[in-house]
Amino acid sequence: MKKIIAITAMAAAAAAISFAAEPAVNQSVSLSGDASVTWGVDLDTGKTGFKNEANATLEVVFTGEGTKETTGEGIWAEIQAKGTALSVKDTLTTTPTLTNGAASIEKAKLHFGPVYLGITTGDTVLGEFNGANAVNSSKLGVSNTYDDAEGHKQGIVAGFSNDMFAIDVDFRSHPIGGNYYTNDYGVAGEATLKFIPGLEIKAGADYQIRYNDAESNKLGVGASEKYTLALGDKFKLIEGVGFNMGKVVTNSDAPVMNLAAGVVFAWGDEADANAGVPYLDGDYAKKVTPGVGVAAAINKITNDDRTIVIQPSFYSGDIIPNLKVGVLGQIGISTTSGNDAVFGVAGGLKYDLKATDALTISPYAGARFVKNAAWATTANLFDDTFTTETTDNGNKKDLQGAGNNKLNVKVGADVSGLINNTTFSAWWQSRNLLNEDADKKTNGQVGTINLKCKIAL
Repeated sequence: MKKIIAITAMAAAAAAISFAAEPAVNQSVSLSGDASVTWGVDLDTGKTGFKNEANATLEVVFTGEGTKETTGEGIWAEIQAKGTALSVKDTLTTTPTLTNGAASIEKAKLHFGPVYLGITTGDTVLGEFNGANAVNSSKLGVSNTYDDAEGHKQGIVAGFSNDMFAIDVDFRSHPIGGNYYTNDYGVAGEATLKFIPGLEIKAGADYQIRYNDAESNKLGVGASEKYTLALGDKFKLIEGVGFNMGKVVTNSDAPVMNLAAGVVFAWGDEADANAGVPYLDGDYAKKVTPGVGVAAAINKITNDDRTIVIQPSFYSGDIIPNLKVGVLGQIGISTTSGNDAVFGVAGGLKYDLKATDALTISPYAGARFVKNAAWATTANLFDDTFTTETTDNGNKKDLQGAGNNKLNVKVGADVSGLINNTTFSAWWQSRNLLNEDADKKTNGQVGTINLKCKIAL
């Protein structure tokens, strides 16, 4: 009788399995592009010249994205296949290519109620954390402990999940070429707690059972917590702390621990976008949260050559209509003898002035300053915010020069809507205004003035 009941239950579960819609044929054609011409004056050399830029993209999409997957309850098998958009793309800088078309297995798991066993390799990553900040630096944080570059890419996963708690465990091995039988394993496990609304806690460890005779038994641990506290309908407090104790050879090297933390008083949600003002308009500041915050990181806590980085920041968001303001500061302290503390600040503002319903004038201004920049650049301490190379100044680095103190200024305006699909721009951008006399002769100081016309689809 028990066997009959079990068979009936399994049959019922199998009957409940359904499939989601597969990718549908969705033909479309998109064409976009822009062309611009810039005429500039190098105020340091007195020379002038034109610069032309053009970008165009043609994309023909044959199918859209979609997935096909099984669903069920109780004891059941889950598999999910995903197809991404299949298209042909052509740009000015590349030959026509078949792009974005891919099929993948996203999941393959056996479910036993809230417990699962997966027959594909895991992707658990430990200790990867960036401190919350109004302008989120791409370099401030701790890196992941479990390193896929070690080669552990074949394996299985297991775990448990409900609304308040989840645990995921990966057990992987490292093949060498076509040989999968190497006795080289790695295991990683991470637990997530969500028992309080707005709070997420993660903790885990990984262990490299054997890599080779010289480096084996590597251990890593990592943990983080992030909490969002609502303060009325608009404001909130976001804080987070994360650390990892990086891979060491057991009973040999001392463990190395890294720590990152951050807190933001926010009046908006995090966005995958930069601040859109001078010196904070690149991927080095690719996430912003309207608010004021501060983040910090301590690297190699257990070593003598520790580095401490503190980053205060501010991003206005839409608190003042049509105005964007972004500022990112950075203070670097090294325990290594001979390295003075480094200070830097970068940012600016941009205002969209609606002259008429169609015409918008957007003036902007920005500056960046670094003290003791030589050590900061050598140690890769500061973000690209403070060291990025631009082409406005004759392919010279804005922070180029032998001096340790750097100051750059950029002022300009964009005018759009005067003619349809056209933006006119004018700006002045300095080189290092603190260049010493010898550097002025080589690199200049005053910078360039530029006029630009851009037509875009």
